[in-house]
Amino acid sequence: MRLGPIEFFSPPLVEGPSIVFFIPVPHHFPMSMQLADGSYGLPVTITVVTTWVIMLTFFLIFHFGLKKLERNPSKIQTVFEMLYNGLNSLVESVLGKWKKKYFAYIGTLICFIFLSNITSFFPIPGFSHNEAGQLVISPLLRGPNADINTTLGLALITTFTFMTASIRTNGIIGYFKGLMEPTPVMLPMNIIGELAKPTNISMRLFGNNFAGMVIIGLIYMAAPWFIPVPLHLYFDLFGGLVQSFVFTMLTLVYIQQALGDSEPELE
Repeated sequence: MRLGPIEFFSPPLVEGPSIVFFIPVPHHFPMSMQLADGSYGLPVTITVVTTWVIMLTFFLIFHFGLKKLERNPSKIQTVFEMLYNGLNSLVESVLGKWKKKYFAYIGTLICFIFLSNITSFFPIPGFSHNEAGQLVISPLLRGPNADINTTLGLALITTFTFMTASIRTNGIIGYFKGLMEPTPVMLPMNIIGELAKPTNISMRLFGNNFAGMVIIGLIYMAAPWFIPVPLHLYFDLFGGLVQSFVFTMLTLVYIQQALGDSEPELE
């Protein structure tokens, strides 16, 4: 559709994360790519750039929001205290006395996933030029959780967390003995079950975010622009909150299963 000198077009419905720039590296560097001028570079995708933006947002929000704490809290401090109390109750309800050890990870996890999920709700424009030299305006950021690399990375961190919790609690021998319960015949099934945990949580988060992005794209193609806008409230805000909560709850359950009935050491 053309409006005067401006032409509107629909981007590809299914598209992987684009490469934003390259970091110069030696040719033998892992995952390096050869560029047009013969040099080699490490590709940095829009997923990585968006993750950096989210990390910077994290720092700014918590640095300035918690810079000056008062006995009579301000509105911003009240919001942070409500967030802390909610997360504290959630972690304590599942992990009990182990809350103190895992609170920092769980709190960071749910906040990062939620901010990643709602990235597309804020259409920050990005400017570039196509091959014909025309100015192209498109969303600057792309939700990191719509990239399987991000969700798989989060799942592997969670897997490392609950596996180390189990080994510290039961010992390395006790951990492998647990894989043979209730009988040694179940060893292959238990190993598959352990491998299914990171696959489950990573594909669940990636699938829901990627599917939401595709559905919104289909609606934009089929309906006028003003109709899909309210749907962003569901797919980006509500859906993003639900998916971050589900991933975090599964993480808590896996950690609790690994800890069992053990008690933390008194400090």
